[in-house]
Amino acid sequence: MDMKARVFLVVLLTSVVSSFAQGLKINELSFSGNKKTKASFLYRIAKVKVNSELDSLKIQTDIERIKRLDGIAHATYTVEQLNDGYKVNYDLKENFSIIPGLRIGEANNGDFSFRASLFEFNGLGRNIIFGGFYKREVFNSFGIFLEHPYLFTNKLGLGFNYQDDSTQQPIYFPDQQVNYIFTRKGPEVTLFYEHNFNNRFELGAKIFNESYKVIQGDPENEGVTDFVEPELDKAFIRGSYEYVDIDINYQNLSGVRNFTDVSYFIGGEGFLQTEYIINNTTQFYKRVGTQGNLATQLQLKFSNPVDDTPFVPLTIDNQLNTRGVGNTVDRGTSLIALNAEYRHTLLEKGWFVIQGNTFFDVSGVQRPNKDYGDIFEKETLRAYPGIGVRFIHKRIFNAVVRFDYSVNITGNGDNGLVFGIGQYF
Repeated sequence: MDMKARVFLVVLLTSVVSSFAQGLKINELSFSGNKKTKASFLYRIAKVKVNSELDSLKIQTDIERIKRLDGIAHATYTVEQLNDGYKVNYDLKENFSIIPGLRIGEANNGDFSFRASLFEFNGLGRNIIFGGFYKREVFNSFGIFLEHPYLFTNKLGLGFNYQDDSTQQPIYFPDQQVNYIFTRKGPEVTLFYEHNFNNRFELGAKIFNESYKVIQGDPENEGVTDFVEPELDKAFIRGSYEYVDIDINYQNLSGVRNFTDVSYFIGGEGFLQTEYIINNTTQFYKRVGTQGNLATQLQLKFSNPVDDTPFVPLTIDNQLNTRGVGNTVDRGTSLIALNAEYRHTLLEKGWFVIQGNTFFDVSGVQRPNKDYGDIFEKETLRAYPGIGVRFIHKRIFNAVVRFDYSVNITGNGDNGLVFGIGQYF
C-alpha cells in the first residue's frame, strides 16, 4: 500500500470513529451517596442532561458545582459505555448539614462574649439555608435567616433575614474615646442570580433603625458630659458580583475568588453621613505539594468622605481583617488589609484533620477627615505575623476550629490570641 492510500485509510477510519462517538449520547444520569440531598434537585442544577452529547467539560463543571453546595463534602463521577450510549453517575459524600455553632471571645469592654447559632444548610435536601443566632457581646442580639438560592429556577433564588444587633462600639473623638451601644435592626430581602458556574450576582434591600447611645456607668466614659447620640431610620440597596473559580478538595483549595459589593444608603445625615460603602475582596489559593496550601486575601473598602464626624463605618478588628489587633481598635472611611498564610496538613485520619498555619496580616485605615495617605502612616498601619492551628472535621460543613497567635511588629498594638469557627478566609 502506497503512502497516499495509507493516509486516506487513516482519515477514513478517524472519520468513522468520530462519527460513531458523536452519535452516542447520554442515556442515563444517576446519583449515588445522596441520602439527604434530593436527586430531583441535583437533576435540576446539573448541566449534563439525558439525551445530550457526552461532554467531559460539562461533567467536570457539574462536579465542581456540586462540591460547592453546603450539603456536600466531596463528589466524583464515573462514565460507563452502554451498547447505545453512556451512563454517567455522580457519587456524593454528604456533609452533616444541621450545624450548631458557638463562638466565644472577649467583648470590647473585656467581658466574656459568645455567639450561639443553629443552621440547616441543606434544608429539604435542596440546599435551602435556614437558622438563626443569639449573641451576647455586652448586649443581647439575635438574627434569623432563610435562603433558597434556587427557589424560582436553577439560576434564580431568594433570601430573607431579620437582625437585631447591639454591640459596644468605641467612637474615637479627637480628644477622647467614648463607648456607645450601637444598634442596627431591620429586615433584608435578597435576590440571588447564578449566571453560570463562575459568575453570581445578588441584589438586596434593607430597611433599618440605626442608633448610638452612650453607655452610662462605663468607667471609660467617666467625665463625658458633652456627647451626641445620633439615631436615624435608614435603608440601603445592595448589589454584589462574585467570580469564583476554586477547586475544593476537603480542606484544600486552589483557584481564585473575587467579590465586589456596593451598598447605597438612603437617609444618612448629621453625624451618620454614610452614603455608600464599596468592598472588593480578592482571594487566591494554591496547592503546595500534597500537604500544603497557600492562601492570600486582599480587602479594599471605601466609604464616602465625611465632614466633622467620628461615626464612620469601617473598622480594624480581630475577626474582620487583622488577627491579634483587638476588638474595634480603629475606624475610618477607607481600609486596606492583606492576609497571607500557609496551611500545612499535619495529621489526616479519616474524617479528622489537624492543620498548622503560619500567617502575616497587615492593614491600614484612613481616619475621618484625613486623606488617603493616612492609611500608610505609622499610627494607622499595623502588621501582625503569627502561627496557628486548625482542627477540622471533613464531613461537617464549615467545621473548622481555629486558634491563632500573632505578634505586633509595628508598635501600635498588643500581641493577641484569636479563636474562631471556620477558616479565617
